[in-house]
Amino acid sequence: MFSKRKMYGGVVLAVTFSISLGLSEVGAACVAEEESAKAGETGLVLHLSPTCTQAEREAHSLRGERIVDALGRGHSVDLVGVIVQGDVLFDRLTPQAISQSSTASDLTSQGKSARGQEERLVRAGLRIRDSVVQGAVRHRSVNRTLRFEGPVDFQGSRFKEGVDLSWSVFQEAVELSGAVFEKEAHFVQGQFIGPLACRETIFGPSTRFHRSAFQRSVDCTGALFDGMAEFLEVTGEQSVEFERSRFGLGTGFSGSHFKRRISFRDAIFSRETFFPFTIFEGEAVFAGAQFLGAADFSHAEFRQHDDLTQARFDYPPLFTQTKRLEPPQPDGFLQTKNGQYVLTFGLLVTAALLVAYAIKLK
Repeated sequence: MFSKRKMYGGVVLAVTFSISLGLSEVGAACVAEEESAKAGETGLVLHLSPTCTQAEREAHSLRGERIVDALGRGHSVDLVGVIVQGDVLFDRLTPQAISQSSTASDLTSQGKSARGQEERLVRAGLRIRDSVVQGAVRHRSVNRTLRFEGPVDFQGSRFKEGVDLSWSVFQEAVELSGAVFEKEAHFVQGQFIGPLACRETIFGPSTRFHRSAFQRSVDCTGALFDGMAEFLEVTGEQSVEFERSRFGLGTGFSGSHFKRRISFRDAIFSRETFFPFTIFEGEAVFAGAQFLGAADFSHAEFRQHDDLTQARFDYPPLFTQTKRLEPPQPDGFLQTKNGQYVLTFGLLVTAALLVAYAIKLK
């Protein structure tokens, strides 16, 4: 009897050990790449395979504080398919004196004075791709700038709480394509020195880029602005794309200045849209756009020919004191090549008839 119990216990122990080993192997297979962010190491790296279960992702979840701590030590953060718990608060970074070598054109002297003589630096790249951030992402300081010296990549990630990176300087590319912002996404007075990509991005109830400056291209093709979208007094130095974008609530571009091409081709504006005092220095494309609410272009200035006649307006748009170039007049038929042929043929026929008539008179 004792030997049977001993044998039975051994079997149970072996089965338990096998199950534990199997779970361990599954967990290891879920992690495609991992590296800690301890002092002296290169960065915080965690890539989870798309085949990971929800339970496995939760088991490998990271706290927002670890991300900020790694960045504070100058380490890069590279997360793929990860669950981030808690807030990512950049106020935890130690302020530093503004370096004279910082890009001189990225902030106005007025902005520097208003923000003080210190800034928070993120020297390495920040990549949180195809992940879920459960807490807020914020920099709440009212007197210090947040400067990202490396690229920022949030492609395909879902932000459950608000994102507020206002008064930030982005020296490299910012990638937001395919991301989902369930709550506010605020980049007020942001300085985008590198390109901004927000293709197919879903923005939530409030999106603000008020007074932001874009020194490189902006590509928001196919983006959805589900709530209020504010692009007031922004400056676009290079091309700006909102092709096939959808604007769910009120949309404002008042006082903005677009120096190169801007396209709203096939965009849909579901509610009121405001372009007062906006300057379109380059080509402005509105062909196929649908304005389902009121559209106000009062005091706007188009320095090249616009194609607003090819857009659909459910309500008559306002063009009070709007500066538009007169549409080019099409050439008359007789000034075309075919017209010249017809004219020549007509003259020849007339001459022949005159000659025949003169012969008949003789």
